Amino acid sequence: MNTVLKSFQQEAVNNAVAVLTECLSDLARLRLHPQYEQERHEIIIYKGTLLFEAPTGIGKTLMAGAVVEQLSVRHRILWFWFAPFSGLVEQAARTLRGEFSSLRVKDLSTDRNVQDLLSGDVFVTTWASVAVSDRNTRNARRKTERAPSVDALVAYAKAQGFHIGVIIDEAHHGFLKQSQAFSFYKDVLAPDVTILVTATPKDSDVEAFRRRNQLEHIYHISISRQQGVAARLLKDGVKVAVFKAEDEMRGLIDFQKTALYSGVETHRELKRQLAAAGVPMVPLLLVQADSEEGSIETITQWLKDCGFRDEQIRSHTAQEPDPHLLSIAHDETVEVLIFKLAVATGFDAPRAFTLVSMRTARDADFGLQIVGRILRVDRRLQRLPSIPEPLRYGYVFLADQRGQTGLLSAAERINSIRDELSPAAPVISVVAVDPLSNPGLPQPYIYTEREQMILPLPEFVPGRRSESAKTTSEEGASGSSSGLSSENETSLENLLLGALGLFDTDESTNTSSLYSGQSTLSPSQSLPRHHLYTYRLRGDLNFPKQFKKAVVSLNHGSIMRDIVARFPFDEKVLAITQRSATNILMEELEIFERRKEAPKVIQAILAQAELDKLAQVTLFEADPNGMVDVRDLHKALEERLREEFSRAGWLHMLDPQSVRDSLHKILALRPNALRKAIDEALYNHIEVIDAQPIPDEIHSAMPLDPSRLNVYGVYPDDLNTWEREFAEKLDSDVTNTVKWWHRNPPRKQWSVSLPLPGQPNFYPDFVVGVRNRIKGDGILLIETKREYNDDRGNAQTKAQAEHPVYKRVMMVYWQKEEKWYVVEYDPITDKNFLSREFRYELMTVY
Repeated sequence: MNTVLKSFQQEAVNNAVAVLTECLSDLARLRLHPQYEQERHEIIIYKGTLLFEAPTGIGKTLMAGAVVEQLSVRHRILWFWFAPFSGLVEQAARTLRGEFSSLRVKDLSTDRNVQDLLSGDVFVTTWASVAVSDRNTRNARRKTERAPSVDALVAYAKAQGFHIGVIIDEAHHGFLKQSQAFSFYKDVLAPDVTILVTATPKDSDVEAFRRRNQLEHIYHISISRQQGVAARLLKDGVKVAVFKAEDEMRGLIDFQKTALYSGVETHRELKRQLAAAGVPMVPLLLVQADSEEGSIETITQWLKDCGFRDEQIRSHTAQEPDPHLLSIAHDETVEVLIFKLAVATGFDAPRAFTLVSMRTARDADFGLQIVGRILRVDRRLQRLPSIPEPLRYGYVFLADQRGQTGLLSAAERINSIRDELSPAAPVISVVAVDPLSNPGLPQPYIYTEREQMILPLPEFVPGRRSESAKTTSEEGASGSSSGLSSENETSLENLLLGALGLFDTDESTNTSSLYSGQSTLSPSQSLPRHHLYTYRLRGDLNFPKQFKKAVVSLNHGSIMRDIVARFPFDEKVLAITQRSATNILMEELEIFERRKEAPKVIQAILAQAELDKLAQVTLFEADPNGMVDVRDLHKALEERLREEFSRAGWLHMLDPQSVRDSLHKILALRPNALRKAIDEALYNHIEVIDAQPIPDEIHSAMPLDPSRLNVYGVYPDDLNTWEREFAEKLDSDVTNTVKWWHRNPPRKQWSVSLPLPGQPNFYPDFVVGVRNRIKGDGILLIETKREYNDDRGNAQTKAQAEHPVYKRVMMVYWQKEEKWYVVEYDPITDKNFLSREFRYELMTVY
């Protein structure tokens, strides 16, 4: 190992090795026992699981790697190391390769040669690579011409006497919610030992893991933040800055830009402090963008306005990942890294001191992501005799002050971790009883203390141990536990390979081919090509062949007058036109000790040019679908504002430039007011027209599954997973409520649609004929949603949708992919919620 462990790290490693060695040694003693599988389970549920918990930056990966290395020397064991995200696989693999020369890091997707397995092999991967429902994305689970599936590899390794060990890194992200992942862990790997590694475990998550695995005991090794601070691995604390302004002026202030500029100022001050201390380091400024489209480009331009050059700024998102992300931690030509979420979970850059967050999240998980990125201390600082005060802290600037709640919760969870080493679990043990010392027993026995039970161990000759009874702890890292002579090893190996499906036998030549990937599909089984299947409208169901759609009236002048009349030119709005600057407070809080700094006054001034830009954004975003001419709307609003100024007696405001500047200030301050006026006016001008008749027939390149109540008698091929599930739900109605259903495709001339704020046409997923429904001509529109709340408010808007003829659209959500619930909108919180479980009878009165 290259890095010398701190004393507390070494104690933790020694403790982990000791308790897990006891488990592996007990399993080795039982290996040849006829009741091995049953007794193996008993040992593992008491001794096979260890939880490492420590704050980010303590060196959990380093300690876990040291445990893996030492156990691999003492026992014959293969390891599967699971990172929560693909971006962290290479980071973990790099640490293991660089620090532990005796471990062999392998790529599970390409390096599955069963002939080349050694103790200390570590497959570093993600759950998604082996445990997702889409088989095409989990290549490791499929046999190829050159390699077996990972399932067969694990089975072969176990048959050859290897133990299986699993490390679940960042375990607080929880794979239990992924049924495929848990199934792979439980049924395929079925590990002998499991090491959970987490920065801040939730007791509920740990308990859920224990219950689902039927564990009786989990070893705990905990390391407090104070240990990391004392060892100079972690900074003394994190100071969080938020910005506060008077309510009526908040809309004039760009808090994102204010947070960024304050972060840049602190970043440059820290850069000066490092230079003064003689530390050759360029600090890294992290900027977390929000989910808005174009946010990365906007922040990049702001940074350039602050004087940063293109080569000093990098960005990384899930949609546009930086292939050299890990190198940014050490590439000091890069001063700023912009990201959304991907970097917030595990990116390791000790030179990062400052983080600016534009996101609005308020939960503890958000706080942990933020804090974890700036807690580490760079090794160059660790060497200083005394670290200057400003360099002993991390700094966070929040564009949304509500995010401070999540950071405080994160600090509480980190502070709750106390130093703890795990005592051995004496509840169960395995011992060999020598018959020479116990003449009443004809052969040695296995003794399980928990059950007060004695079990015979066969093949024992007093005074000499059988080759087949060697324990794994005596084998070393590369020994064999089979006890077979070399002449029998090959035949047994071939039998194992054949039994596990690693050999395919060619009966015509009586030869075997390892990992044969040839298809067994006969010519008569080939699929037809260039053939269309046709399905016509049914005649046995009574449904309309033509539906109604809602559209906005094209009476432009009437709509324009309605918008201007609805815009609220009240006294508060007019008063704000007189203000051009405001003071805001920046408050700073050290979150671990909850120590508040004296607030600073910041002068926040928006130049008229900025107001003009914001006003233009408001005009176009208030009507993104182009229902009105924004130039005509701008002119009409100017005329109305001039009338209001004249009525108020503000003669100095009547010149055209003052009116225009004032209108832009209002539009920048009250963007929602214009959006609301437009939405209300447009909705007031909706009319209903006939859509085109639905097609007489539909076509498919593949045969479609039959449907009981669909108007074409089949499930259309454009249904996604959730839509198909709900369509089957409609078909399963035994209450006789559903008469028929029709898939409502988007953007078709025959589809049902209605205009909504922010989108010209909303196409609900299903049109359903409902028996005894009085509303909507007996028809109900239903929308299925994978996400019933979103940042843009799209789902919230759809939950309020009402068609002039068919009335309210029912929105449904598949909770945990188990039950369907009806989604309703709460105007007080501006959020959707699950109101009740879906029932067929509800469609009648909805």
